[in-house]
Amino acid sequence: MTDRFPEITSVEEFIRLRESEDPAEYERSAWAAMPLSVWWELVRDHPGMRFWAAHNRTVPAEIVAELIKDPDWRVRHRVASKRKCPPELLERLVDDPDDAVRRLVAGHPHSPRSAVARLVDDPWPVIAQEARARLADWPVFR
Repeated sequence: MTDRFPEITSVEEFIRLRESEDPAEYERSAWAAMPLSVWWELVRDHPGMRFWAAHNRTVPAEIVAELIKDPDWRVRHRVASKRKCPPELLERLVDDPDDAVRRLVAGHPHSPRSAVARLVDDPWPVIAQEARARLADWPVFR
């Protein structure tokens, strides 16, 4: 699907598209690729756009790895909710201070068994219960 969206070539263009009231432009900000240098400039110089960087479907792994360190729980939550979030990053999010982030890790299909196991004693009972249920249903071959 990303092939139908022209590449975004600058931070200014990304921000303009994201803030646009035109649904087609807003959609492009969520689907179009960007050069890695533009991604780095966006996350480095525009902290208010980090959530939207994480929202983009083409965000590179290097940027995702940077975004899980963001002080804003909403950015980390968005990263943890991504289908393509790598298992090693989900493992790092097990100790996240935010309950919503840890809950996503407990239920994420790519969370390693070791990450889910670390959540069985989570202080929030909802997370602990979800982690126990996932481990009980864990396929033997996984």
